[in-house]
Amino acid sequence: MPEFGPSPEFIDKYNLHKTPEVESSVSQLREEGERIPEARAAHIDAHFRRIERALESKRGLFNHLVKDKLVQEYTINLTNPDGSENQERVNTLAQGLFESEKEIARRRGMGEDLEALGDTLSQENFDRYRQQIYGKKAEQEKTLGNWIDYLGSEEASFYPVWFKYVALRSLQKMGKRDRDTETYSKRSANTLQPFPDLSREALALTLDAIKQKEAAETPNTESTELLTEDEQQAQAEVAKLVERGDFPRLYAHFQGEIERAKREKGESTAGEWVHYPQGSDAQALVSTLAGKGTEWCTAGYDVASSQLQSGEFYVYYTYDQAQKPNDPRIAIYLIDGEISEVRGVYGKDQDLELDFVDIAREKYQEFAGSEKYEKKDHDMKALTQIERKTKANQELTKDELVFLYEINDKIEGFGHGADPRVAEIRAARNPREDAPIVLDCQSQEIAWNQNEVNETTKSYIGPLFPGIFTQLANIEQIYTAFPEGKIDRGNLIAQGKDGQELKTELEERKINIGDDAKFMLQSREFTIATAGEQLTTIRLKVRDLFNDNNAHSYQQITHRAEGLGLDFLPHETAADLLLEGKSLPRLYEWRRVVTKPITDRYGNPDVFDLGRDDSGLWLRSRWAYPAYQWSPGRELLFGLRQVSQEA
Repeated sequence: MPEFGPSPEFIDKYNLHKTPEVESSVSQLREEGERIPEARAAHIDAHFRRIERALESKRGLFNHLVKDKLVQEYTINLTNPDGSENQERVNTLAQGLFESEKEIARRRGMGEDLEALGDTLSQENFDRYRQQIYGKKAEQEKTLGNWIDYLGSEEASFYPVWFKYVALRSLQKMGKRDRDTETYSKRSANTLQPFPDLSREALALTLDAIKQKEAAETPNTESTELLTEDEQQAQAEVAKLVERGDFPRLYAHFQGEIERAKREKGESTAGEWVHYPQGSDAQALVSTLAGKGTEWCTAGYDVASSQLQSGEFYVYYTYDQAQKPNDPRIAIYLIDGEISEVRGVYGKDQDLELDFVDIAREKYQEFAGSEKYEKKDHDMKALTQIERKTKANQELTKDELVFLYEINDKIEGFGHGADPRVAEIRAARNPREDAPIVLDCQSQEIAWNQNEVNETTKSYIGPLFPGIFTQLANIEQIYTAFPEGKIDRGNLIAQGKDGQELKTELEERKINIGDDAKFMLQSREFTIATAGEQLTTIRLKVRDLFNDNNAHSYQQITHRAEGLGLDFLPHETAADLLLEGKSLPRLYEWRRVVTKPITDRYGNPDVFDLGRDDSGLWLRSRWAYPAYQWSPGRELLFGLRQVSQEA
């Protein structure tokens, strides 16, 4: 057992010397003949020495007792003293999850999910949340156990006991990590968040920082002078954190430092693929992800175990300094031999690092389903070129700007959401300078508000105003904001078919139809246009109508649209659009067709919704109560009122 010096001064903030455990240790050691001065530091160090001896002589039993105690104290408590379920707490937590899910759906513009959740917590959703709560408790026990097992192991015998105490004591207050601010949120009694990932390297660096400060080591002035201003500032901040014994901030800082060193210093992409077959031990995979900051849900044992029951993983690891495949960079998940996911480690959405796109492509082309990743591969290569030119302060071509601003198509990455680099590059540019290039016009030919519209206007970027679609009938490029507020104008030839005919054709084309949508197609309220009639459609979002980022009711939306010269579409429009096959929604996109509502089989007023998910194209229904709120990101389709109707 290595010899350690006294504990640092900041240990006093825990008031450990006043606890019964310390008094017991002091008494026990004095009975064994040790002379312990009457000083708080001496009492605390005596307590730590006693723990050290326990670890040396009865490591297994001691760790078991410590784990039982800390799991009971630190993890969320779902039971009453008699062992029965604490239903009040479970109900409170379930309600919290319910409200959180609604808020996430609202922020993401997932109005259909909001409608499905409803205003009150249903029994079905309660049962689902209850299962999640117990799953999260199990994950807390597991992640906390990782720390206790490691710090109690022989491998961690080089850590002083006082440091292990500080680490475990700090965990009780460490919630969710924020990579941007290098902090952890405060943990409360109702926190369902798992405990922080264990990073052995970050832990060692945290100890080094504290010990160097405690040893009052004189800094190397010459090396300090070689540091950049940012690096010197970071060094000073670490010193402050050490001074007050802020373990959570120190640990978060070194986690970030490790990740930056790995991803920002031109690290080699050399490595190898490792296969984790279906049914294999999840721990073999999870252990390679611990402390690596991948953001993969697979880093959780329960998730990884479930995934490996259903499929298999190929993970690409780059070599460490010992030339061992140690750093996970790409994960390919297969179900029944077909690609289900391709993920990287860039950002919170798990995008592929641009230098690893070709490596991923070479591998995933071996499997079924690879064709759907070809566009992602193309887009990531194009984004790589733009990123490199941006960093080198080189001018972008018109084609590159059109791509960057997603004028013709969305940029697709390998992560869950939009690639964060797109926003980063755009943020460094001036859209007023780029818009004329992208929209192929002169700067004076763009009107940024109604007052600037004149006979030379070719593009409009600004708030919508009454009569805009008539006044700007010859202008194809209308935006409420550039480039995200694009208003799309389309043309559709009405088929003039009744609902039953349309239902049959949709089914023949293998287009999914929801049960309520089937009912609506056959309703007496279903209206059709004259066969061959040309309809003009306007596609926009709720936020475009109101120039804000709030939810608005169906009644508010239709009233505002009427003032802009928009109109209800015939009921057949949604089915006609799906059958026409042009400008169809991309995966997970949904468009609400604004019509006069049809009463569904339950008596609710509904409109049609068309979109696409993993099972293909869909025609379904959504509520249209006058007061029902539609989210700001909800895509809507209106008709354009004919001029003759306005006269």
